[in-house]
Amino acid sequence: MVQYIFTPWRDRHELLLVRDQLYAGRQGQRQLHHDDDARRALQNLAVARISMWMQRGGCPHMVESTALLFAAVLSDDVAATQSAGSSTYAVRAAYSAAFSRFVTGLLDGHQDKLRKQSMYSIAKVIGLPATFVELRHQATHEQLPSLAKLRPAAHMALDWIWDYYWKQLDKGNDETPAPQDSCREAVLRYLREEHEQRRQKMIASELSRWDMAKLMAAIKDLQATLPGNQVYLKCMKLKQELLALEKTKLQASTTLQDEAAPQQPQSDGAQADGAQEEESDDDDVGWSKYRGQWKPKPIGVV
Repeated sequence: MVQYIFTPWRDRHELLLVRDQLYAGRQGQRQLHHDDDARRALQNLAVARISMWMQRGGCPHMVESTALLFAAVLSDDVAATQSAGSSTYAVRAAYSAAFSRFVTGLLDGHQDKLRKQSMYSIAKVIGLPATFVELRHQATHEQLPSLAKLRPAAHMALDWIWDYYWKQLDKGNDETPAPQDSCREAVLRYLREEHEQRRQKMIASELSRWDMAKLMAAIKDLQATLPGNQVYLKCMKLKQELLALEKTKLQASTTLQDEAAPQQPQSDGAQADGAQEEESDDDDVGWSKYRGQWKPKPIGVV
């Protein structure tokens, strides 16, 4: 009997895309962007997508905890530019809530219903550091921990979640990895780029050297497989820009061929025909005098 598994994400590719956006440049993942602003923008998109998955239901606890911890880290980055004490307290509360929910939900999921176990015992079994349990206890029952404790603990928790959950997704893939298509990877880099000027430079430097048919096939494949309306619109815009670039190249090559072709002298017959055409053009002024005898006709007579 077929067993169906319902997930909040559309397919496996969407889940791996969120993982790459969250852990961009971390834990051996490929560096999607070099500047911090682009990295934060990708992480915000991933957190928003996970929030949508949580509304659908059935989102794993590790995915939810990753989003909450990254949301706290991003809030800390924004609050770092402000000097208000209230924003610092809000960041501490965000860190504490995300960390407590991560530890409590994880350990409760491994709790034996028949024989109650302590959190430290369960943490030792699954390999969770005891310092996480202590920090969770302090954030829940005592004063909020300081940012000096919460910041490194959040990054340690994200690294632990990577090894415990996200890294295992590659092992569960039984499919043979397909060889990388350089043309497809170039189009993917264009779609991941958020800045318009950089996308234009990528078209001129990277995409223009590929065959047009191969580019269109790669864009069509990505347009059908990647999720989201923004990706679909970017693919449509890329098609239009590539076609316009190809048309410009054809016009430029045609102009160069016309300029390089030697001009042949016209024959006497062609010159005579040209002279006759010029004379006929000069004579044709639109109005001319009627030649012959004019015969008036009454109105109504054909």
